[in-house]
Amino acid sequence: MKLHHLRNLVAVADASSIRGAARAQGLAQPAITRGLRDLEKELGVPLLERHGKGVSLNLYGQSFVVRARSILQDVERGRQEIEQLKGKGEGKVSAGLSSAVFLSLVPEVYRSFRKSYPDALLSLTEGLFPALEPQLKNGSLDFYIGPRPVGELDKSYTLQMLFRNKRSVVCRRGHPLADARSLRELITAQWIMTGVRYPVEIEFEEQFAVHGLPAPKSVTETLTTLPVVALLTSTDALAFLPQQWITSKIFKDSLQEIPVTEALDGPDIVIVRRSALPLTPLAEKLATLFERASGKPFPGKAGASNQEISTV
Repeated sequence: MKLHHLRNLVAVADASSIRGAARAQGLAQPAITRGLRDLEKELGVPLLERHGKGVSLNLYGQSFVVRARSILQDVERGRQEIEQLKGKGEGKVSAGLSSAVFLSLVPEVYRSFRKSYPDALLSLTEGLFPALEPQLKNGSLDFYIGPRPVGELDKSYTLQMLFRNKRSVVCRRGHPLADARSLRELITAQWIMTGVRYPVEIEFEEQFAVHGLPAPKSVTETLTTLPVVALLTSTDALAFLPQQWITSKIFKDSLQEIPVTEALDGPDIVIVRRSALPLTPLAEKLATLFERASGKPFPGKAGASNQEISTV
């Protein structure tokens, strides 16, 4: 099995056609076809289904292409690691980060990283672990930092605690319910439902149920930052959000907290990486900067003393 066989399979999966894969690889179509046949012969199973509009991966192909992508990503990471060990501050570092991390840690980390590695390609993707985990698994992301994933992770990941977090009830400035002091007063309000668990509504409903309250009925679900910001700033909707939204300079003039008396604990913020492979030197430097910054994610909050390392 050769690397170009894996590249051909990935190209076909991306293009859904032999012709498109050949164009992307700069090869003739017969070369792509021969490579795929060699790969299928070695694996002993067909990988493609051919139809009028092109080709698609069958069950075997869909399973194997995940491994192929991971292998190719690791080979590229290995090449970059060699260059970085030579002393070159170049290469790509990719991290998946939650909104709380972007708002609290990224500004400080970004300045420090750019000062030391101005020529590195830095790729930062916003999201939560369930959405980003496929990219972490195949090597597209070096690590993830955000709310602790729910449930047990498999042995392929290492998890490290960064800091403990809390949620706040967040609304626009001047909201008519800004003076409320209990969740009971907010049940009839409009709510934006976000969360780190699936289905999202379970986590949302539990915030009220734990205090013996029914969940609101006027609810809109969204899992990305821009819709949340647009709705919070332009409507009377409320949301449970990490407290970093309130302390952030970005939102201090447009959003505020409704200081309810109920405790609204949020999930711990952790860093997750693959256990089997070490980070490249640049990725390790970036992860270390996040670890250092987590000691003071915002004034007066818990930090480095809460750290713990575990393989799960």
